Amino acid sequence: MEESAVILIVDDMPEQLRITASLLKEHGYSVRAAISGSAALHLVEREIPDLILLDIHMDDIDGFTVCQKLRSSSRYEDTAILFMTASGDHDSLQKGFEAGAQDYIIKPCHASELLARVSTHVQIVTQARRLKAAYQEMDQFCHSVSHDLKSPVQVMKQLTGCLREELFSSPTGIAEGTEAILSRLDEKCIQMESMIGRLLDFSQMTTVKYHPELLDAAAMIREIFEELSSLEPDRVILLSDSQFACPPIPGDPTLLRLLFQNIIGNAVKFTKGRDPAVITISARQTSSHTLLEVKDNGTGFDMTDSGRLFRVFERLHTQAEYEGTGVGLAISKRIMEKHGGTISIIGKKGKGATVTLKFPVKLTPLFSSSRTP
Repeated sequence: MEESAVILIVDDMPEQLRITASLLKEHGYSVRAAISGSAALHLVEREIPDLILLDIHMDDIDGFTVCQKLRSSSRYEDTAILFMTASGDHDSLQKGFEAGAQDYIIKPCHASELLARVSTHVQIVTQARRLKAAYQEMDQFCHSVSHDLKSPVQVMKQLTGCLREELFSSPTGIAEGTEAILSRLDEKCIQMESMIGRLLDFSQMTTVKYHPELLDAAAMIREIFEELSSLEPDRVILLSDSQFACPPIPGDPTLLRLLFQNIIGNAVKFTKGRDPAVITISARQTSSHTLLEVKDNGTGFDMTDSGRLFRVFERLHTQAEYEGTGVGLAISKRIMEKHGGTISIIGKKGKGATVTLKFPVKLTPLFSSSRTP
């Protein structure tokens, strides 16, 4: 049987506090009560509630300030906050949402409305925690499997080397075709090592610590393009509008470099055979997001396969056509999630693809750190 959700009620009106607490207890919730904002802040240090019913207007510390203090700590990132207010004016509600509240209740309210809103947000909190736990469990599994696979692959490489030495030192010489088989074994071992390494990278995306700062994304992208295109000296690869402007993006420099390497790397890879290969990068900003688009004139893909793009080890092309492990886009999706953003791709077979990265202007990362009990 699951434990009942812990609800913290914060209200400086004792009678209102008593009535609300009684109602929630009758419906199976574990209730904690605070008569002031400062008392609430002390309570949450000892126990993290699943949901907080927070009065806006209190004498010592108002609800907006309490909410802002809670949202400034990742310790309370999973806790739902619902404001309770006698005023439904737009400015107060907007201020509440900007402070980090998920919803509001206008007092006085009917018991059924209060219970419905509390139930809905408790379910959301519960599902979010289950999702996070599933992510972490999958990552731990991937990490464990990756480490377990490393040793046998190393043994395979060593045995292949020993076999090659043994055959070449044999007085009868090496049989026709044997060297090709050994080379094929070496190649497959290298591919397996690459897949294991990428799987480890993927498994670390949820729990890796990161340090966001305002980054010059345009400069980083140009640098990465120069690095990757220099590895293809026999190809003509053009960066259309190489002086494109982009507003500073809040993010972790290491993770965003990996993200842009994956996206630009794909554009370079999938434009093989194009003369010239053209990669176009553009940026625009709305009131809430910065959008980066990376467009290429490469091989593209059928949009009926778009659902497979972000699956681990999923490939739309054979290894013979294009090298790769099928993990890069899955990692890119995780990186965007950690930055509170999204990634989407559209394409047309034979006509190229366009990747859109949507970054929030204000960083609101997902799963920024583990929940502290």
